Amino acid sequence: MRRTLFDGIEAMMNQDAIVVESSRPLKILSSAPVNGGLRSSSRIVNLKVDKNFSVDPEEHFRSWAKSFGSEDAVCLMTAADLTKAEVAERSGEVHVVAIVTAGVSNAASIGDKFPSESIGTINTIILVDRDLTEGCMANIIMSATEAKCKALSSLDVRSAASRESATGTSSDAVLIASAGNGGPLRYAGSATELGRLVGECVEEAVRKAVIKHDGLVPHRPLLSRLGERGITIDDLVETAMEMYVPHPKFTREKAKKIFERQLLEVMSDVNISALVMAAFRMNEDGERGLLPGVDRMSFEGDPVHLVADEILGISIALQIAGYYGLFEFYRFDRKKPGILRSLPPFVDDAIGALIAGASSRMYSEMLKEKRR
Repeated sequence: MRRTLFDGIEAMMNQDAIVVESSRPLKILSSAPVNGGLRSSSRIVNLKVDKNFSVDPEEHFRSWAKSFGSEDAVCLMTAADLTKAEVAERSGEVHVVAIVTAGVSNAASIGDKFPSESIGTINTIILVDRDLTEGCMANIIMSATEAKCKALSSLDVRSAASRESATGTSSDAVLIASAGNGGPLRYAGSATELGRLVGECVEEAVRKAVIKHDGLVPHRPLLSRLGERGITIDDLVETAMEMYVPHPKFTREKAKKIFERQLLEVMSDVNISALVMAAFRMNEDGERGLLPGVDRMSFEGDPVHLVADEILGISIALQIAGYYGLFEFYRFDRKKPGILRSLPPFVDDAIGALIAGASSRMYSEMLKEKRR
């Protein structure tokens, strides 16, 4: 697919590469693995590589570029599906275009001690139709990075390693290209029109690219949101089975199937999902020391005077299965079986109540079947 971006600047986009070609040299600042830094070039390439890519980037690019005469191009690389790239543009006194490819299986939070070994990259190409000073181009990188983080936060993308809110991936790259028209622009922070347009373009393109590539729609199911935080359905089922009281007419395997069916039905309730996600939000605030009257160190000790987590658990249990669910919640809360032993305040009570409510409904279904 060929697309005109500005006068004299076009993008060719296919499954193998995204190539931006200009009829005149562009001033480029980038973190590209090939020809990165500050330089002048009339070609920009975002090149598709294999998920197990491990060769020298420059050597790989040279072998690809020979047949195209593009050895001087600035080249980004990604294993993401290039056919799912997103392009966003805004116009005012300045015209801005952002081209983004995104895969977040390798999502990371800055400061992660043990980065994920998964593959995933967010590559951002930003083109501006004006002349830009070097300081302005650096300023654009700052504004683009803030917009990328905002987009990821709006989708609740989690780090694959730490499960914290992701700020990018461990291999992101960014490129700013100036077409050189008009008088030079010096600033691109959030108080400027250029900064605002860059932010809008990047936020839109990153958000759409992540949704398109990884299917991370904002309203995805609770089971998906739990999985992104390291809690699987197997964890929930096994935790419930630790507290299972055997019934003569029901094997353990049959009980597991009944429980899982009830659990999935419970998690489809938007009210239950909202309460469980509220627990995660409150836990994150607690870990940052943002709960009024409870500093971070006190929160980590799970202070006895903090009962909001118990109240939330009680609300979930009652919503699922009434007083039967509440009594089951107390049983799980005392023993803290399975995954509940490793979960932090608020989350352990919410997940415990979720399991307990489904467990109570499992026993109710068994009793009904037994009477038949």
